[in-house]
Amino acid sequence: MTFSYLGRLLQFFFFTVIIQWNTAMAKDPVMNVETLCRKNPSCLVTLIARLPHAPFPYDGMVADTNQPFFDKMDPENNQRLHTVNDAVSYPESPYYQDNRVLIHLPPSFKPNKPFDILVFFHGHKTELVRTLIKEQALLQQVNNINRNLVLVAPQMVLNAQDSSPGKLYQSQGFANMLNDVSLVLGKKFGKRLAARFGKASVILSAFSGGYRAVSFVIDRGFFTKDERNQRLKGVILLDALYGETEKFADWLTDRDRQGFFVNFYGLSSTPLSQNLEQDTEKQGVVWQRSLQGNILPKEIYALSVDTPHQTIFLSGPPEWPLVDILKRTKQ
Repeated sequence: MTFSYLGRLLQFFFFTVIIQWNTAMAKDPVMNVETLCRKNPSCLVTLIARLPHAPFPYDGMVADTNQPFFDKMDPENNQRLHTVNDAVSYPESPYYQDNRVLIHLPPSFKPNKPFDILVFFHGHKTELVRTLIKEQALLQQVNNINRNLVLVAPQMVLNAQDSSPGKLYQSQGFANMLNDVSLVLGKKFGKRLAARFGKASVILSAFSGGYRAVSFVIDRGFFTKDERNQRLKGVILLDALYGETEKFADWLTDRDRQGFFVNFYGLSSTPLSQNLEQDTEKQGVVWQRSLQGNILPKEIYALSVDTPHQTIFLSGPPEWPLVDILKRTKQ
């Protein structure tokens, strides 16, 4: 056996191991987890996981159309482009390739007690760490709620003015993402927590352009409509109604709906907010326009403020409106 033959054999073995490792990393969400915080006053654990069923990357059709998501090519570098509107197209890299999902368990989290899943969909021009953790203090807000919950915040389109929900366009796309999260938590805390995560109540929340992801989760994100009505505890929009009103209306008028709905909005989303109120009132929906006490199941609120769009998530009023709203709901 010659040295060159041994060299080629070792080279083949090396590349085989690398390919198998990369394949495993792509399929197993537990192998792609970065720990940002663990067991200190700010968290029980904070993770960023790269998940196979995160909203991006996405390579399919625009929902309910025959139009490919990537509908153009850049002639200079052969990158695929996604057209947002007549004036704006973004290349596939880096905008539509980020598969990170932020997972946060507050320091008071008790794995053996009932908990809710709070899913937050961010707005435009956002990056998870810079925007959600640093600028919008989302983890601090969640900690301040003082309740047993798991925060899940996926990276949507990266640093762009685009509300595309990626894989959440797909039937059960949201359920698949939550299943990935359950695998990550199961590795960290055991199979019992993972099993309970798969049955826990879900609260959907969004700021600004995150509305589109919420609408598709409501419309097709769960395995069945019955599961949605059983698990979807509530929806909170923070100046985040800029389209897809028919999906919200279908849910609000569903007689089997159990979840609450709070539309907390400023001037920029007033027109569609008022349209939703008027359209659903014709079908018997009762809207409450002030928030005094606790928020009960099935209750529907329209809360209007004059705060500028970019500051409403932090300033409300009240300050940190997401915290105020969630404190008014029961575990």
